[in-house]
Amino acid sequence: MRERIEKVWQKTRFFINSQPFHEGLKITIAVLIPVLIFTCFGQLHYGVTLGIGSIIASTPDLVGPYRERRKSLLITVVVVFCMSMLTRILPFSDLFLGLFITFFSFAACMLTVFGIRAMGIGASCLLALFFSLTLTHESSHPITEALLLTAGAIWYMLFVLLVRYLRPYRVSQQVLAECAYRIGLLLRVKADFFDATTAIAKTHKRVIQVNVILNQRQENVRELLFSAATEKQFASDQYKQLTFIFATLMELFERINASHHDYYQIREKYGHTKVYQMVPDLLVSCAQELELLSTAISLLKSPKYPIQFTGQWDKAYEEIVSLENQEQSTTIVLKKILVNIRYVMQKIREIHRILSKSGDVDDHSKLLLHKERFFKQRTFSWPALQAHLNIKSPIFRHSLRVAIVMLIAFVITKALPVYFPAYLALTQHSFWIYITIIVILRPGFSLSKQRSIDRLKGSFLGGILGLLSIYFITNAFMLLAVMLVYMLLTFTFLRSKYVYGSFFLTAFFLIAYYFFTGVNDFGVLLLKERLIDTVIGCVLSFLAFHLILPTWESDSVHIYLKKAIHANLHFLSVSFRTFSGDGIDLADYKFARKEVYLSLAELNALNERIVNEPSYQRPFTKELNDFSIFTHQLISYAMAFTNMLDHKSGLSFQDEHERLMNKILSKLKKSYALFATDTWDGMGLKSNRLKPGHDDVGEGILVREQLELMLDLVEKLYHTSLDISLLSKR
Repeated sequence: MRERIEKVWQKTRFFINSQPFHEGLKITIAVLIPVLIFTCFGQLHYGVTLGIGSIIASTPDLVGPYRERRKSLLITVVVVFCMSMLTRILPFSDLFLGLFITFFSFAACMLTVFGIRAMGIGASCLLALFFSLTLTHESSHPITEALLLTAGAIWYMLFVLLVRYLRPYRVSQQVLAECAYRIGLLLRVKADFFDATTAIAKTHKRVIQVNVILNQRQENVRELLFSAATEKQFASDQYKQLTFIFATLMELFERINASHHDYYQIREKYGHTKVYQMVPDLLVSCAQELELLSTAISLLKSPKYPIQFTGQWDKAYEEIVSLENQEQSTTIVLKKILVNIRYVMQKIREIHRILSKSGDVDDHSKLLLHKERFFKQRTFSWPALQAHLNIKSPIFRHSLRVAIVMLIAFVITKALPVYFPAYLALTQHSFWIYITIIVILRPGFSLSKQRSIDRLKGSFLGGILGLLSIYFITNAFMLLAVMLVYMLLTFTFLRSKYVYGSFFLTAFFLIAYYFFTGVNDFGVLLLKERLIDTVIGCVLSFLAFHLILPTWESDSVHIYLKKAIHANLHFLSVSFRTFSGDGIDLADYKFARKEVYLSLAELNALNERIVNEPSYQRPFTKELNDFSIFTHQLISYAMAFTNMLDHKSGLSFQDEHERLMNKILSKLKKSYALFATDTWDGMGLKSNRLKPGHDDVGEGILVREQLELMLDLVEKLYHTSLDISLLSKR
């Protein structure tokens, strides 16, 4: 019971110090301050308008480099001002307003070409448009409301910049802490390989899923730490701590992924032994230590507890020695597993040491070298946009789809009160339909489908929570406190876990409506309106994706497979050329390694999305899943091969090694040719270290066996790629 309480407390602490919670807290404070100030002067409506302006400005304010955030906030302020002024000063007829909404819906969605932050700016544009059209107050001048909305966006920008000035490394700490926490989760999943009750294939899939999220977080850390790093910034103790921890976590992550074995064979051969059953306990202990350290990393403070491995590793090693003596056979595989676990423990101790400041911080200024290669520079350019202005572009089709659906929604909001007078009271806040469409409709079917389910579920259950809160909490101050909690949780989960965000948003909005209007029906009418508008928006979005220029994730599988195989070719060729004696720069190797991980993460994310598409669109689901598993195993073997070279620099490059390496690359090239019209332009091997017979026979055999394992995997990859190529549509 005590352990369970401690685990819950640890998760709660991590959540409170996490980046999503702090983002939610920041937005909540930014919205509340103008509302409270204007309420004191009896001008609640002005405060609410300013608060809405802050919410609109927060939409593109995503985790990323400071310069990008500042630039996006400035652009958002301009967009909010222009859109809110246009909707107030233009003489709209119904026809003109419908075309106006259609045009800007298309234009805003086309900004997706420039990335997710630009997509957020487009969403801000549409939110400013719909709020300006529907949230008007009879006592306010239209221009005044437009200026208030803009002032709210300016206020949010200034508030964010102030927070960034006061806590410049806070976001970096939080994202880095999440990396550490996710690596702990990866260790927990890896422990399941040694659990006889867990299917190994299922564990492989979970490992890949955790890797997808981990690679996204690592990209965020790279951008935050290195995109705008300067020598002055790098000289600070905080920055040195963060870069050291990141470098150590990356080494830890790479070693965990490099340690791949034939778990079926190990389970069959050693599953009955005591040492086999001790391995998952060791991995879970490492995971627990990393999870504890993640809280310290998020605060960048010395850990409160010392590392507590308590000699577990030594006991496991003693069991291996005892097993060897009993069975008179080698247990090299189990020893390799223990060696990797010891490495993990050493790295965890290093992180603990640097947080405790019990030793000098290593010099990681070399991380700044070639830093521009490790993250993508985002630029706005007309040629990039022009390349997508055609019907073949998924972004163009998505933008056109959204524009058409918005026009249909506009017609519905105008026609519903005319043909169904009984529903006139339920159409006062028609922006719910538009916002539902903005939130739900995505370029891919899978995410659109999931968003539809999440929004319907969240709206219905959140409405019940809001009504129950109003009904049972009779004290106004208690109800206000509950509303603020719902508001905080809304902004915390709206980006990361949309179903929870929608749930708390509905409850918060109902209570706020109850306070502002003083209605006697506890907000039932507003809940009916939101549910009806949500259903309309979901139905329109669902039909649109099937009927209006549908784009399926499965249609782009060739692009992702081509990218993944290309990254594998590049990474393996760099590794092999290092062994053959070519002068390979360390930055080239790290960049190739980063690209292969990212390509695999993108492919796995695509695989997850394809699973939710109609079955007739994905006849190759099993093959694609096998491809992901084989690719992950190949990367693990390649990483293990490279680590072996680092520890045995005396190995010579022999004819047999060169033959196997060329066969591996040749087979991968054949796989690449299945999905590409061009040929791979990588460099071949050069036998600069050809010294037959000079290395240890045992070590030479070890290299050969590792290469043969990789060759077997690329053979499987080729046949799987061939199956996908035949089953999928080009």
